[in-house]
Amino acid sequence: MFKNALMDLLKEKGDIHKISVRELCERADLNRSTFYAHYNEPEDMLRELEDEIINATDEHLKKIGAENDTGAHKYIQSFLKYLKENDKVFRVLLIDSADPNFKSRFVQRSILNFVENLNITFMPSVEQYVFSYILNGSTGIILQWVRSDYATDENTICDLLFCVNRSALKNLTEFTVRD
Repeated sequence: MFKNALMDLLKEKGDIHKISVRELCERADLNRSTFYAHYNEPEDMLRELEDEIINATDEHLKKIGAENDTGAHKYIQSFLKYLKENDKVFRVLLIDSADPNFKSRFVQRSILNFVENLNITFMPSVEQYVFSYILNGSTGIILQWVRSDYATDENTICDLLFCVNRSALKNLTEFTVRD
């Protein structure tokens, strides 16, 4: 009940620092002693919620990776569907940026998990740049999709992600580092 109340208040106020324990307890219809039995401040609850979301997403992605024999499209489609099914949480934390650091942590972990599960490797000298490109470009597409209230179906977004990234990575196998 606290976490639902926190999500509602974050959606309304947009900033964890504008939320008091008193209004959080009122919204959850629980007393302050219950809150203080688990948390010191609303920021503690937000961090716990963020960690739970990241861990649940990691587990979801690992499951997809373990069950997926048909390739990366199914993996990405499942991830996009997961975001859509958990819209309230992801919209507040990724789009409304209740905690700007969460967006970075979440997306980075998700993309790295994706890259690991698909066994994508790059030359060590350029790996950090390629990951940064994939991470930021894919993030932009996914966040715009959420902002648009999922105006395009996840299959099309998945195809777009693959098309853009495949095009960008097409010549990497021929890439050589200049002295």
